[in-house]
Amino acid sequence: MKPFIYSCILIFLFTIQVNETNAQLVSRRNFEMMLDNNTYFTLHCDANIKQGIFSKFKSNVFKGASVTYFCGHEKTLFPEGVEGHMIFKAENSEVGGVVDIYFDNPASGDLTVTIDAQLPYIVTYIEKPDRSRTPNLYIKISVDTANNTGQPPYRVTGDGNNNPKLNLDEPIPTVINFDWQVVQRTKVDADDEKDGKPYNEVTYLYTSNGDYAAIKPQDESFSVMIYSKKGHTWIFDDKKKTITVMNMPKTVGEGGAMGKVLAEKIKKAPLAKDKHEDEFTITKTGKTKSFLGFTADEYEMKSNKVITSANAAKTGTMSLWYAKVPFDPVKIYTMGVGRPADLSKMQNDPKMKNNMFSIPVLNKNYLWVETESGGIKGMETIEIKKVNNTIYTAGYKIKVMNSLKDMINDPDN
Repeated sequence: MKPFIYSCILIFLFTIQVNETNAQLVSRRNFEMMLDNNTYFTLHCDANIKQGIFSKFKSNVFKGASVTYFCGHEKTLFPEGVEGHMIFKAENSEVGGVVDIYFDNPASGDLTVTIDAQLPYIVTYIEKPDRSRTPNLYIKISVDTANNTGQPPYRVTGDGNNNPKLNLDEPIPTVINFDWQVVQRTKVDADDEKDGKPYNEVTYLYTSNGDYAAIKPQDESFSVMIYSKKGHTWIFDDKKKTITVMNMPKTVGEGGAMGKVLAEKIKKAPLAKDKHEDEFTITKTGKTKSFLGFTADEYEMKSNKVITSANAAKTGTMSLWYAKVPFDPVKIYTMGVGRPADLSKMQNDPKMKNNMFSIPVLNKNYLWVETESGGIKGMETIEIKKVNNTIYTAGYKIKVMNSLKDMINDPDN
């Protein structure tokens, strides 16, 4: 009996020793890495694993995204190491270069990691000091803005702000986070491009505090246009990798003045005063309705013109709906300028009261969501939702348009 008991004790002690050994070595047979894609394009990962398998793997890493890779083994009595390559390259074929990350974590011994980053990439490699757990590496891949890769030299916007030649009075942040997204559409009419789509859609992005607002058109005439804190307009062109900085109200004003001078030269007489604001009266009806989860107020715009028998079928009125939302969309209606500090003059000005664009300026957090006349919707909102949409500005060349003349002389226009 005693030999049997001694044998059981020995087997039990041996089992404990093996388990303790495996517990010490289990961290040696895994490889964990967190990767940040700080570039302005999607990175594609091709893996060549010699030992081990991935339990966490992402083949595509979108710009600005963070992903975790984990390579290991199924539980075995005898631990094995892991080894392999992860090769990252731009999904956009026009951007050259690769990042080759090689890792070798044997069952015994230290982890080895080597990184071969070819232009246009720079890599920041941080090894976390806690070796009591699975080796955890933190790697950042970004664009090398100091070298020319066959394209115009890129300049990170934060550095570009310090360039006196740019004459920027408002820094362009490297990251802008938008909290809300709105999608609106209008029916295609005779003046629109015939692309087979029944609607023209525009996506708007907003920050809750109203500091920034953005427009993303359906026709991709530009990638995104952002209205800034101080009233500037930043127009992004992802194909040319440029950000055009301009003052939209000033440029539009210059264009209007130029058009007026040209028209008067053709007409050879001063232009008549525009009385458009006297042709309509806008009144709040008191009617409300729920609109995509938000309460909207109705305003009725009525024509002051006498309706003739030729167009007697027309109602002569239009319903305008504005929803109270948890963000301030005013920059969209003022071309980035924002709401004036003193609203008293506008509130008492009949021209402003009868202007559909001034209603969301006079009423804070008002979003224009719909227009309807005679049962036909001229504009409608199909989406209002909370988002976490980040726009990265690093890697773009900054162009400043201080006037309409600069835009006309711009060789890219």
